[in-house]
Amino acid sequence: MLPGNAEIVICPYCGTKKELMTLVSGNTFGAEYWSDNKRIAPMLPIASPVQKCPHCGKYYLKSKQNTIEGDDYSGDLGELTYFEWKEAYYQFASMKAIPFQPPVTEITDNDFVDIRYWLIQAYNDYYHRNKKAEPSPEEYTFFCNVVRDFIDVFDWSPIEVPLLKAELYREANEMGKCREVLDAISYEKLEDFEKGIYDGIKERMEQNDTVVFRLYV
Repeated sequence: MLPGNAEIVICPYCGTKKELMTLVSGNTFGAEYWSDNKRIAPMLPIASPVQKCPHCGKYYLKSKQNTIEGDDYSGDLGELTYFEWKEAYYQFASMKAIPFQPPVTEITDNDFVDIRYWLIQAYNDYYHRNKKAEPSPEEYTFFCNVVRDFIDVFDWSPIEVPLLKAELYREANEMGKCREVLDAISYEKLEDFEKGIYDGIKERMEQNDTVVFRLYV
């Protein structure tokens, strides 16, 4: 892993600058892969796609902001906690409900699909991958609602083998819908690594297990 000069991103609300890590080169050696499509690669760290301003505390999409190159290295990825992801989710949801006001960047429907996806992974990070706590019934209900919203609005049409869709139904305790998706997939046509994922989802579905799991591919 070879770091590059920092990427300086500018908060659209207050103009505060924030230096974030960039890489000249990296690799996926030692990476973990999970059933919610999360990849954790220690030698290929990536700055969070949503950043929290250290001055005003508001959240913004990094990819939509003005950036400049710094003069030195930064080790800051701007990673958010699960509860910060929830705050960001509610902030972006409220932004969609009001007229677009430059210079703050518009949050599109596609942006909000991505935000739900990242929030799902952040939930799994906190409660399952890192095992920081047990989710309350209210927290799990919130998670399930986000999952269902994501499934409903995501464009699945280009995806020939929608294993993620089956997996998310399982994580949201929608075992009947999970089974329907799996039953529609031709197992014989799957690649070996896809069969491993399919089998992992099916086994846990039959056990009413809703927890994300690590893939060994």
